[in-house]
Amino acid sequence: MMISIPDYLVRKVSGFPGGIRMPKMEKYSLAEFINKGYTVTNILGEGDPLNGGDYRYWCGAQGSHWRKGWANCRACNCFYFTKKERKAHKQDGCGALLEEAYKMFRRCNECIICTLATHRKVYGLPLCCKDCESEWEYTTATPHALRQAMNKIKDAQKK
Repeated sequence: MMISIPDYLVRKVSGFPGGIRMPKMEKYSLAEFINKGYTVTNILGEGDPLNGGDYRYWCGAQGSHWRKGWANCRACNCFYFTKKERKAHKQDGCGALLEEAYKMFRRCNECIICTLATHRKVYGLPLCCKDCESEWEYTTATPHALRQAMNKIKDAQKK
């Protein structure tokens, strides 16, 4: 049998009748961040939010003012905040790679997230329910099935 002693009793017994004095907390201002060279616009959510069709290529952040416009590329996992940056990223060939991978899922009847049988298609991909759709949009950037399909395409291109 183990006896647990309350914290307040341990502090009193250990010779600190008024508790332990913590060091003073440092205060930071926005000007200090800018002077140190940090990019404040991306931290404060100055980006452009994702539209409906963007979720086909980008994984977003759910309902957060601080991460508004945050987008994660599904092919290479790069992060971008504005439409301009996302448009410039098209030149890297990630969209073409994803389109080739999505073609492999056209006749598939298994959910790309949870592998349950489904006939429901969202963004041209088999997604069985609203929960899986939300996971696709905001949580899982590259599900295992999509990663395998992209690896298969990359291997075929190497040969």
